[in-house]
Amino acid sequence: MNKNLFFTTTGTLLLVTLSMGNAFAKLTGAIYTTDKTGTIVNANVNYGLTTDVYLSGGPQNQTASGLPDGMYYFQVTDPSGKKLLSTDNAVCRQLSVTGGRVVGATGPACKHPNGTFNPANGTTPVQLAPFLTTPNPGGVYKAWLIPFADASIGSDPKVINFNQSNSKTDNFKIIAGTVQQGSCQPSSSLSVLVSGANVVSYVPKGNWSPTSNTGVAAVNVEGNSITNTLIPTTNVVNSCASNPISGQTVCTANNADVYVLKGTGLDPSVLTNPLTSNGSGTISFSGGSCTNCGVAMDATHNKAVIGLSIAGAPGFQFLNLAGTPAFETAFTSPAGLISEDPLIDPIRNLLLSAAENNNYEIVNVTTSTTPTFFENTIASTGGELDSSGEDCSTGIVLAPAEFSGPSNVFIADLTQATFTAGSPGMWTAPSQVQSLSESFLSAGASGTAVAQGTHTGVVAGEFGGDAITAIALPSTSGIGTPAIGDWVTCNIGSGFSNGFDPHTVTAYQSPNGGHAIALLANAGATTFAVVDLTKMLDATIVARTGSGHGCAAGPLPGGVVRFVTVP
Repeated sequence: MNKNLFFTTTGTLLLVTLSMGNAFAKLTGAIYTTDKTGTIVNANVNYGLTTDVYLSGGPQNQTASGLPDGMYYFQVTDPSGKKLLSTDNAVCRQLSVTGGRVVGATGPACKHPNGTFNPANGTTPVQLAPFLTTPNPGGVYKAWLIPFADASIGSDPKVINFNQSNSKTDNFKIIAGTVQQGSCQPSSSLSVLVSGANVVSYVPKGNWSPTSNTGVAAVNVEGNSITNTLIPTTNVVNSCASNPISGQTVCTANNADVYVLKGTGLDPSVLTNPLTSNGSGTISFSGGSCTNCGVAMDATHNKAVIGLSIAGAPGFQFLNLAGTPAFETAFTSPAGLISEDPLIDPIRNLLLSAAENNNYEIVNVTTSTTPTFFENTIASTGGELDSSGEDCSTGIVLAPAEFSGPSNVFIADLTQATFTAGSPGMWTAPSQVQSLSESFLSAGASGTAVAQGTHTGVVAGEFGGDAITAIALPSTSGIGTPAIGDWVTCNIGSGFSNGFDPHTVTAYQSPNGGHAIALLANAGATTFAVVDLTKMLDATIVARTGSGHGCAAGPLPGGVVRFVTVP
């Protein structure tokens, strides 16, 4: 019969068929994906995150036959089986079957977490994560179970060699709550473009000061997919946002210019580049003034949203990137001020705008030509709301309070929100202004970003200083008042100094290991720091003060932060 070997080449998993004798019998029994409780079977469209998906096997009762007992490997691929998505070594992906049922993970210390025991059928499911986002446009993945005795590991420790006919598979979907990396980020200065194992950041050399430098730097963060390049621009650029699906990056200048980039230059498919928004006049913030003030990306709907001045009134305009980029009708905000860093939630079709007048505006843009506004004035922030953050998988929203110290952060649960119609309407939700002890940042809690898919974020200062705060957000929502569960504040070190408005910070989930990563550019955008937030929050890696929320011994160690020169 045939033996199918999986192996990697240039980052892609391929199937190769080798002629062999009939050495393997077909594996009996069944596997299925489930949640942490193991009580559901094949909830294909109900998973919100990679970390929500668990693997189990055997019957859903106590009497039917199940899988052969023994040890097994498991992995996740795209639905064709041609691209390996699991990111850890194969030895870490082992589980046991006893009595025909999956009874939990086994193997070395890196083995995957177990779910909870399901007494209805005697199973203990095993978490499939970490694995990368599927290239399948429908959000489909394939889970594999492979007998340990009939498999081997080759020169690539992530790849399992096995006979395809002697394995079990189950397809599953991650649709609800799925956010493309780069989406659901505040319109702060930096962008990240995640493509396979490669990560590129687009770094504006300017800010809201008209005398700052022109140009946008394209810089490798992970991998080596481009040559680090300074892309020239006619006018000062303040903000960029990237779409990993199209590979395009949209950048806004302080005037009405809008640049569409691809690779290391202007996108050649865009006939007029730069484009011109409907911005005119300027609006002002504590950190400066601008016509186009920033841009956020909705990769799901292939649109960018620009915060801008419309004849001196604060407002927004969508840029539809499908086909030939085209601006939609601009609209003003009734709140009198927009956020320094607005954000678009592509799952709920909501535009979030937490502003310095302590009003948190939410705009329903399901039909962007007829947006619906809802306002919420936040009392006792201890400062002024400066940027808009969200963990889009859970609907937990954030807004740091600038000039607060220790850092105050507004946090609310949109899954429990009540929206009351009006002109404008109002919204409320279980919420609090949470004070983060030991978090003292330059100019207070100013910028924020959440690494989508990790429930981990960062709060940063601005206009100097090198302290940042890593935050652990709730992994679930829908019940009670949300709270930041853990946080730690540390100095970046090496002479780093935080940049200017509109906040030189963003975050993403690494495609190479799954950790939450923050990017922060210095003043002048000559250097950026790459901070592993997952490691920063691990007290076994970064020792803490006795009070539990500060670094105990100097700046972040080398294994947690590294620095990249920006051209």
